[in-house]
Amino acid sequence: MTNEIETFNYGDLDISTAAFLRKKENNMREIVGKAYTDLGRELKEAQEHLSSHNKYQGVFEKWFTSVGLKRDAVWRLINRYDLIANCDNTVKQLLEDLPVSLTYEIARPSAESTEPKRQAKQAVLNGEVKTLKEYRELLAEKEAAEAALKQAESQREQAVREADILRDKLERVEEAEPEIQTEYVEVKTPDPKLLAENERYKELFGDISMYEGRTTRVTNGDAITYTVREFSEDVRKFVEKYGHLTHFVREFNEMIDEGKEEYRKSIHAMLTLMNSIQRAMNEKEAIIING
Repeated sequence: MTNEIETFNYGDLDISTAAFLRKKENNMREIVGKAYTDLGRELKEAQEHLSSHNKYQGVFEKWFTSVGLKRDAVWRLINRYDLIANCDNTVKQLLEDLPVSLTYEIARPSAESTEPKRQAKQAVLNGEVKTLKEYRELLAEKEAAEAALKQAESQREQAVREADILRDKLERVEEAEPEIQTEYVEVKTPDPKLLAENERYKELFGDISMYEGRTTRVTNGDAITYTVREFSEDVRKFVEKYGHLTHFVREFNEMIDEGKEEYRKSIHAMLTLMNSIQRAMNEKEAIIING
């Protein structure tokens, strides 16, 4: 046997010539295959003989190196011989007819180190695989299948663990007694002074909500016109009644603080009202008046 080379196409030949060359090929395969087996046997016997004598330690490698053999080639031949020697005659003949590169591969000590390798090797011994390329493709396929199986198993185990954790949590929740929490909220008591002041403003100026937008919209033109006229008249009367206060600078300066504060509060309320009316006038929608 020789290493794999490009496959020859016998279909290009006539029938008799193709048959003739096939016969020659088989004969050469038998010769070469047997030669590799014989070489392996000779090396195996020499190695065993020298290893039985401590004084000849290291001599075996020196010996086969002297005859032109390399260490890797020697051990491949010995491993191949061991493989063939341990098979029955049918498998032995099968192996000797296979490419040497393939028999080297399945004769490695690690050829059965994994389940995919063991299965691929067995396929060769069964006659299902006949080239190194086919062997490697089959091995890659089985290794991929094994990896997928391991991943699926890992995911299943992870799912089981997560389910167990969730089950434990649910059981703890069901077993735990409900916890009752009481929350105390402090409710502030309104300041009586502020309440009294608010009531006084209501008496003077009405409900403050009229300045905060809580009003009723009307669209009756006569009602709006009447309200404007009434408003103008009231403002005129107010100005006539209190216009002189603008000249009371000295009187205001001499006034006690409580009196000034009352004026300020009243003025603030008036300004709030005026600003609210001004905003209502600037709106594009219906006029707003207090309802």
